[in-house]
Amino acid sequence: MKLWVIQSSTANSMSAFFGFARNTLKQRVWHICMFGLLSLFVGLLPFKAFSAEPSTLNNITVKGQVRLSSGTVTSPEGLDVVLLKFVLNPEGAVTPVGPQGRVKTKTNGNFEFVNVNADLRAGYQLGTRVEGKLYSSKIFFIKSGETLIETNILIPGISTAVEKLETSQVSLVIESGLGTVTVTEVLVLSNSSSDRIDTRPQPLVQNLPKGIKHFRMMDNKSPNAVKHQLEENVLKIEHIFPIGTTQIIYQYILTSWFGSLEINREFSHSLDKVSVFTPIDRLQIKSDELIFSGRQILNETTFLSWKSRASDSNQLKFKISNVPETSLQYAGVSGVILILLLGAVTLFYRKRLIKKN
Repeated sequence: MKLWVIQSSTANSMSAFFGFARNTLKQRVWHICMFGLLSLFVGLLPFKAFSAEPSTLNNITVKGQVRLSSGTVTSPEGLDVVLLKFVLNPEGAVTPVGPQGRVKTKTNGNFEFVNVNADLRAGYQLGTRVEGKLYSSKIFFIKSGETLIETNILIPGISTAVEKLETSQVSLVIESGLGTVTVTEVLVLSNSSSDRIDTRPQPLVQNLPKGIKHFRMMDNKSPNAVKHQLEENVLKIEHIFPIGTTQIIYQYILTSWFGSLEINREFSHSLDKVSVFTPIDRLQIKSDELIFSGRQILNETTFLSWKSRASDSNQLKFKISNVPETSLQYAGVSGVILILLLGAVTLFYRKRLIKKN
């Protein structure tokens, strides 16, 4: 505010000054009142918009269709479809909140969720179960101003084209025992086709080393356990592989003799997809087909990692030594030596008796 300095001594000048001051004061009071009303109006706008926002966000419809393939015998009508919600927890991990709604499909697999309570910061996904398997849609987000979202759940067909299954990676984790080694194989298979692949009519074959014992699938207690048959060292896998990647883990034991053994493993693909892991400072490995690639921690144990050389060969041979030995093997050898000595002594005295006679 400016300070007005009056340097006049006449009464006219003073009256003129006070008249100007009164007019100025009236104008300022009017401006203040108008500014206050305008501020009050602007301040109330956010509350008005916020109070109208929930009705806008609740008026959202999510609809779509469960599309079955020609090879599926299940009817598309009467399937349960669940709307799921996912948010980020304080640690930044994606966490499911729970079902936001459940409806049944109508004719041709159509479904619809109405008056969905939308969260602009959450992700949503649709899921259903067909022939005992769970299938989901892609995760989608609700944007501000949207009132209708359409998304479908695709149920793939079933194919018996085993050749479309591709081996992505094979890992052999070798751990030492007493006179034995335990081999855990992690087989990663990729199905890039648009159908599920059923290997029950034509099993997927894996050739394992000879002399394996105590073979077992690691997920044999799971409802979706992989069915298999083992004939000597030939493993036949009978399973319906979904679209994408599938990991199969199995384990077996091989016997070592006097602290060492040789493993001969045959694959149906090149060796560049094969990795071998051995615990550090325990087992020693030697092979012309393997290259040391560093260290890796698995289940709080440090392993030495070995990669296969790129070649056209599918035969992997390597020798493992420094396996803890058992006294039974030496006892057995000692017993064999004693038997041979006794046999030699018996044969010697028999020949002498023959000569004397």
